[in-house]
Amino acid sequence: MPVVFSFAMNVWEVIMARKSAVAPVILLGLGKVGRALVNLVIAGRDQLEKRRGIMIRLLGVADSTGAFVNPDGLTDPELRYILSSKSEGGTISELPGFLPLGEITAALRPGTIVVDATASETTSPMLIAALANGCGVVLANKRPLVLPWEEAEVFYTHPCVGYEATVGAGLPVISTLRALLDTGDRITAIDGLVSGTLGYLLSEVEDGTPYSVALSRAHASGYTEPDPRDDLSGADVARKGVILARTAGWPLELDDLPVTPLYPPELAALPVQEFMRAAARLDEEYARKAAQARSKGKALRYLVRISPTGGEVGLTAVDQGSALARLHGAENAVVIKSEFYREIPLSVCGPGAGPRVTASGVLKDVTEIAIELRKEKG
Repeated sequence: MPVVFSFAMNVWEVIMARKSAVAPVILLGLGKVGRALVNLVIAGRDQLEKRRGIMIRLLGVADSTGAFVNPDGLTDPELRYILSSKSEGGTISELPGFLPLGEITAALRPGTIVVDATASETTSPMLIAALANGCGVVLANKRPLVLPWEEAEVFYTHPCVGYEATVGAGLPVISTLRALLDTGDRITAIDGLVSGTLGYLLSEVEDGTPYSVALSRAHASGYTEPDPRDDLSGADVARKGVILARTAGWPLELDDLPVTPLYPPELAALPVQEFMRAAARLDEEYARKAAQARSKGKALRYLVRISPTGGEVGLTAVDQGSALARLHGAENAVVIKSEFYREIPLSVCGPGAGPRVTASGVLKDVTEIAIELRKEKG
């Protein structure tokens, strides 16, 4: 017995003494999610190295105006200085020593992980080039993933791409779908409440708060976009629906998911403040819809519903006893029906909004891709 213990201790010492693998990372986007990611990296770097043998090193960060790049890695004081400026509404180009955006591309080397935390429609060519050059890619940005299928396919099929944070923030939605497919399951339908903002709004209406009051509260609290119609339009929910569908193996396009917004067409062109005042016109309509749903034992939820041939996005009355009806506030849920989960669907539920939980989903992908790249390197 003592001999076995000694052997075990020697093996453990070897494991603990192994050299950590450096994961070089380039971060595009320093909005709320990008800044939260940097803070998570700084705070958790030592723990991640201890647990997974991965040392994340931020080689470069960029916003739409410029970049900071250091091939040896930006120091924590440098990163905190940049974050402080961005948090106060500044841009990288206002800081001394900034570099042109082209320096980010020049810094890419095989084995680098590019994180897209922007909301840009123009990052796709750079990301595809990075993959072709032996890099990994992690997306919090949904837009490259909903491009026409022939352009976006590489993001769904390449082994060094992660996009967990695009649906459900930090919830394991994408990884669950992939795991089902990996085990030979066949997904047949997906229902998703994937907007924390709209979940909060409808929960308030369900509790008796007028639509316009709930919307004003959400807007004042920063739950909505500066123009809340960006949330109320359902366009972002549709993007998430396409991502879910494509992950399930259904190469749908945005046009395959017709969307019904939570406001009428005549309010679409109003300036934001006029729209906020005009929202009171909708109070009676949504109070009536909530009451009608309640009288039938149902609850109102804004859902994306998809199948292999298409889907829809809009207001839906769901049974009070369902997983979707039990959600409250900004919670998200994705309900998956499959061959293995035919009678009782599989549900992934939890907080689906917020920069920190979204950044945690990004960091999970960065870690997994760093491990994958290390395997490829041998």
